[in-house]
Amino acid sequence: MDPRDVLMPASDGRDQPGHDAARRDLTFQELAHRWWRPAIVVLVLAAAVVWRLVAPGLGAPPNLEIATAATFLAVLLLRNRWAAVVPFAVVAVSDAVLGNTQIMWFTWSAWAVVGVGAILARHLRGPGRYAAALGVGVGGSLWFFAWTNFGVWLLDGMYPSTLDGLLASYVAGLPFLRTMLLGNLVLVPFAALLAGLVERAETAASPAAAVAKG
Repeated sequence: MDPRDVLMPASDGRDQPGHDAARRDLTFQELAHRWWRPAIVVLVLAAAVVWRLVAPGLGAPPNLEIATAATFLAVLLLRNRWAAVVPFAVVAVSDAVLGNTQIMWFTWSAWAVVGVGAILARHLRGPGRYAAALGVGVGGSLWFFAWTNFGVWLLDGMYPSTLDGLLASYVAGLPFLRTMLLGNLVLVPFAALLAGLVERAETAASPAAAVAKG
């Protein structure tokens, strides 16, 4: 770990460059140096894909997903705009197995908005990060519900092409929304907590690395 990344207060009350570094995106070279960050993201990504494939067989409640939390964690750890591809990777791999193509464009575009919301929070720390986690968890769930159920009404043929049919599709989807919302209210803040623990571990290890180099 690079001791220059540690947040250290300057004598004049201003933050040292380490603090400024926390306010910018990490480069690919920096991520290669902190290899454990992308490694954690890959593991969480794989877990999100596996969970989406096996959850129905395990009797899990419908729409209990970890893709939103995985996206938020990836954005915080990678601190890079490209982390928004995490939800696409999850749905692309799992959809290839599930054959979920009827409303694919609605599903994928819904995840795109979730990814953008997570990206906006990538530089936040402290309470602001947890507030953003709740915002992404709640807002992402509501948006996903509204947009994908609209897609079902528009393309699936299950409901009449009327306002009553649209309302019926939303009413039918409420149990799925409840599960997704409750899950994300727990999992997305937990992702923020996990990212904070990784950052604390890095900060704690950096002084030791500096002493060893000295």
